[in-house]
Amino acid sequence: MNLVLEDVTKHYGSKLVLDRLSLSISEGSCVALLGPSGCGKTTLLNALAGLTDIDGGKIRSEELTWSAKGYTMVPEERNIGMVFQDFALWPHMNVFENIAFSLRLKKYPAKKIKEQVTEVLEAVQMNGFEKRYPNQLSGGQRQRVAIARALVIHPSIMLMDEPLSSLDAQLREKMRWEIMRIVRGAGITTVYVTHDQAEALSLADHVVLLNQGRIEQADSPTRLYREPATVFAANFLGCPNILRGRVVERCGEHSLVNCQGLNIYTVGKLIPGQEAKVMIRSGDIFINSQSQGPGTLLEAKVLQRSFQGVTWQYKVALENAHDIQLEVWDTQEIEVTESIQLWLPAEGCRVLRDMSDNGEPAVNYRVS
Repeated sequence: MNLVLEDVTKHYGSKLVLDRLSLSISEGSCVALLGPSGCGKTTLLNALAGLTDIDGGKIRSEELTWSAKGYTMVPEERNIGMVFQDFALWPHMNVFENIAFSLRLKKYPAKKIKEQVTEVLEAVQMNGFEKRYPNQLSGGQRQRVAIARALVIHPSIMLMDEPLSSLDAQLREKMRWEIMRIVRGAGITTVYVTHDQAEALSLADHVVLLNQGRIEQADSPTRLYREPATVFAANFLGCPNILRGRVVERCGEHSLVNCQGLNIYTVGKLIPGQEAKVMIRSGDIFINSQSQGPGTLLEAKVLQRSFQGVTWQYKVALENAHDIQLEVWDTQEIEVTESIQLWLPAEGCRVLRDMSDNGEPAVNYRVS
């Protein structure tokens, strides 16, 4: 089922939470809503579920309007499955009863209920747990039961609100793979809310990054990570190196930007004289080696280092005394105070933009 959001707006009192947000989601895709606390992602999910009214715009599925100003279709008519942050399992019901609850409300025949519950228990690999109660299950098992309960109604759309946030780090890692297997196996359009970048990038086909109720960027996980479009996107995705400068000249498909006395080649055709913020991803910097193609060679001195297991992270001072961070494989161990040469390939240096706060509606994004 396709989902379309057109200029969706929501206020809580005087606070604007969703700002004319437009988005199209194609059938069968898994889309992550990513962003910091307060960016509007859970409000948007609740609006999709019919749990929150909207103040303007429209939410529709195919040609059927779900929400508009003054109208909200009730959740049970939307054929959605919902997985909550705290699992929301009935403690006095066993696994079978928890999963069967919604089917019994709809007065399904007992035989049909058993068939559908058995089907989803197999899908989430929880066969044999039918008679156990939630307090007899591990966190990961409770999560699977919550997913099974959402799947049992054969939903057209699955909505998941921070489903891994209450699990420990090791279990979160394992459950990422489980959710990916279950959701993709079912082929259901899925909207997944998270504040965790790794979760969003690993689980989703497309990631929608939200900032103050607007879409900052909507892209594939790889492109969002490698090519963040804005300063906010780069910062949120963990790029520590953003240098201010001014474009000196355009060089074919690349441009030369002067950043506080350092000339750095960047990807993209820029206008000479314009101000620029250059992002240099820490993993795209080479130490004492040079790759093919245009780039920038700089002298630097190691200030600090941190061992990360498979990599070393270094903080270094450039020739203009500006600090940047880089990350290299653990085979490249360098001592603090050591002088090194850095090679910055132009393809790893990108000019970012700031989102304009000019009152214009957000871009209409389509993810498929």
